[in-house]
Amino acid sequence: MITAFVQPAPSMPSESSATPVHDASSETRYGALFEQAPVSIQILAADGRTLRVNRAWEELWQIRAGSALMAHVFSADYNVLTDPQLLAGGITPYLRRAFAGESVAIPAVRYDVAALGGAGPTRWVTARAHPIKDAAGRLVEVMLMHEDITERVAAETALRVREERFRSLVMATSQIVWTNTPDGRVLEDSPSWRAFTGQTYEQWREFGWLDALHPDDRAPTAALWQDCVARRAVFETRYRLRRADGSYRWTAVKGLPIEDANGAVREWIGANTDIHDTVLAQAELQEQDRRKDEFLAMLAHELRNPLAPISAAADMLRSGVAEPAAVRRASEVIGRQVRHMTSLVDDLLDVARVTRGLIQLEHEPVAVADVIAGAVEQARPLIEARAHALAVTGDAAGACVLGDRHRLVQVLVNLLNNAAKYTPRGGHIALALACQAASVTIEVRDDGIGLDAALLPHVFDLFTQAERSPDRAQGGLGIGLALVRHIVTMHGGSVAVRSDGPGTGCVFTVTLPAQPEAAGTGTSLRAVTP
Repeated sequence: MITAFVQPAPSMPSESSATPVHDASSETRYGALFEQAPVSIQILAADGRTLRVNRAWEELWQIRAGSALMAHVFSADYNVLTDPQLLAGGITPYLRRAFAGESVAIPAVRYDVAALGGAGPTRWVTARAHPIKDAAGRLVEVMLMHEDITERVAAETALRVREERFRSLVMATSQIVWTNTPDGRVLEDSPSWRAFTGQTYEQWREFGWLDALHPDDRAPTAALWQDCVARRAVFETRYRLRRADGSYRWTAVKGLPIEDANGAVREWIGANTDIHDTVLAQAELQEQDRRKDEFLAMLAHELRNPLAPISAAADMLRSGVAEPAAVRRASEVIGRQVRHMTSLVDDLLDVARVTRGLIQLEHEPVAVADVIAGAVEQARPLIEARAHALAVTGDAAGACVLGDRHRLVQVLVNLLNNAAKYTPRGGHIALALACQAASVTIEVRDDGIGLDAALLPHVFDLFTQAERSPDRAQGGLGIGLALVRHIVTMHGGSVAVRSDGPGTGCVFTVTLPAQPEAAGTGTSLRAVTP
């Protein structure tokens, strides 16, 4: 049995000594020292048999004097040089070196007493094998001293299991986990960091991790990190981290200084959490809030504008001295402004119904020509007021869709009014109809101010408006196109917009499912073309 730290035991006087000294007191003293030694000692004969063991050895291996197992250990049937466990553990070569006269430190080995036929324990031990020689230098015995390291091995195994569990947890989590030295440098590898960023260990070690940050985030992050390291304060921030595919994603970062027993920073441990989708969602919410605030400001402006002419007309009528022509003009002003305010309120009510899903559609065959005629009739005053030229083209004869005529007219009116408002005075607006077997397409084109590419994806969102042009007298709440999309979608159709950029105009395209022609509903577009 083997393994444990061993110190050479005092050599016993041999019978071949030049001046043998043997008295009862010496034998008793040496015997007491051997038995009471706190270290497990096993004395081996020159051929590998066991000659003597002390009490610490018995306690270590739980083999008691007088037992059958103890008798086996001392018998010729047991030899440490042929012990199967020591052979399998690679210990025998060390023992042979000791039997050749060398003092040898023997590495750790796991030894199970049960393999000898007993019920004893399994121990991890290290050992030292020390040769005992006579005056002539001949090997007399080998002293084997064991150190029980079972608890240490168990603790190291438990620590290794915890570390492996931690590494497995790190690999399984979506977070990027990292450790840094007390002075803030990277030395230990982080597979999760390398997997996310595509950096090699050499690229990210020391302060190379900063290269994976967005260029705009590197300097402020480095300054904050160095400050936290100097103050031993929690490092908490967020930055954009480059993925292996080259894209950047926002991550929330937190690093904690870990102190040792003396209060000094032993290391830093931290993690990056991907918050990119959350950041984008927050940005979208902030943008929606901004548009809503602009909408409320526009609403106040649009509702206030008609009040001045209404108030002036009312004052004149209240004077009682106005000429009949002036009264008629005042009445027309009041009527026109009230209609404008009513239109704004109707749009607001429509938005409320749409957002709450309360719009109810009629489902009946509707002639497309009738829809276009109604829309042109309603939009004509604004188009003429801004001196635009309107051209309507296409063959609508027989074209029919299933839906709500009033709402479909509202769709085209909003598109035509939108073209009129965002086209400089004296511009051109074209409405074109194209009919296929399964669909009807209506296109509204203008040569107005156009749309920036950044605005195109949001043009059908609530409260979205292009920049107001200086000559744009007509206001609006930025909700017309949102209503267009909702109404068209409810009819099973789609609406799209394209623009080549500012100053190039816009093209809005509405596509609706076609229906068989309803009797008596066909109308030529020629009747509604200016």
